[in-house]
Amino acid sequence: MSGNRDLRTAAAYLTDLDAELEERSAAGDLRVPSAARQDMLYQLDHARQLVAALEQRTSNVSYVSGQSGCELLIDLQRVRTWCTAVEAKIARICGSETATAAA
Repeated sequence: MSGNRDLRTAAAYLTDLDAELEERSAAGDLRVPSAARQDMLYQLDHARQLVAALEQRTSNVSYVSGQSGCELLIDLQRVRTWCTAVEAKIARICGSETATAAA
């Protein structure tokens, strides 16, 4: 059951990051304070660590998410891909120095 909880935790970090990035993008003010950028990178790194640990233990952990009135299967591959997409959003919204810091 720990794998399921870890996958949900990683997805929660990514959901929060997606929401914050959407807010910043919609606001039109793309200046992101260094502390906010570092916090985003910390959350992304933590999600990636959870995914990496899960990949070492198992390859078939998943759960069903029921957000927005529809069910969606969230699995390890989907969360790994989501990490990459969020990293690209952070780099786009926060600037190129973020991509270097996340590497």
